Amino acid sequence: MLEIPGVTEGEIGEAITEEAEHVSSLLTTMLNYLRGMFPSLLSAALVLAAGIILTKVLLRLICRTLDKSKLEPTAVSFLRSLLGVILYVLVAVIVLSVLNVPMTSIITVIGTMGLAIGLALQNSLSNVAGGFLILFSKPLKVGDFVEFAGVTGTVESIAILQTKLRRPDGTTVFIPNGKISDAMVLNYSEDPRRRLDLDIGISYEADSEHAKAVIQKLLKQHPYAEQDPEPLVRVGSLDDSAVILHVRVWTTHEHYWDLHYDLLEQTKAAFEKHKIGIPYPQLDVHMDT
Repeated sequence: MLEIPGVTEGEIGEAITEEAEHVSSLLTTMLNYLRGMFPSLLSAALVLAAGIILTKVLLRLICRTLDKSKLEPTAVSFLRSLLGVILYVLVAVIVLSVLNVPMTSIITVIGTMGLAIGLALQNSLSNVAGGFLILFSKPLKVGDFVEFAGVTGTVESIAILQTKLRRPDGTTVFIPNGKISDAMVLNYSEDPRRRLDLDIGISYEADSEHAKAVIQKLLKQHPYAEQDPEPLVRVGSLDDSAVILHVRVWTTHEHYWDLHYDLLEQTKAAFEKHKIGIPYPQLDVHMDT
């Protein structure tokens, strides 16, 4: 048995008894507190579960209503994201009220948290502001094919903080709204049509007028080539190894790449048929002997 000099067994027993009574008193107090709080905690849990379920149902109903309205998909996606945040914050406030937290305290905490979060997440707030700018100024919308910040793709959704793009190779890019609102946006879908620009080289020995006539015939026969405005085929430049023909023709967005590849393939075949040379880069060297 452990012996402590100068301390009797009775004193040790009394100290242990006092500590045991103190711990028992604390446990009893905690149990009584929890027993008194149990109805509030149970109510808060039920309110939280009901609030989450109700929020999801409301968001679905709101989205269905917005989908049937004349709003653009861009606005629908953004409003759904914004309303989701507002509704979940409202549920949290109601749960705190059920727990008998004073409303003034809730407002104070929300204000303090808002200030702290605002200072800590300045970039995120700029993304929220960027989302509103995108929504109202409409430099792009869902379904547009755009290019900015070195990224090209189709806009799939615009949320509070970021915009989702699907690139032509199938990969997905998420770009903060703040960067989009500050960047130069190149929107290929703003006009229903798009001009195809091709530069085709022929040799200096070839008849440029004949080559132009061959290309003009291909453009008139192709179903995706718009004839109004009339396609342009002109000599654009005289390079070191070739005469460059500029081909400018309008088409629709969905047929842009079909027309692009068809013209290249058909032009090569037509030039071979008509003996129009397509030169390789070459350099003439003259030697003094």
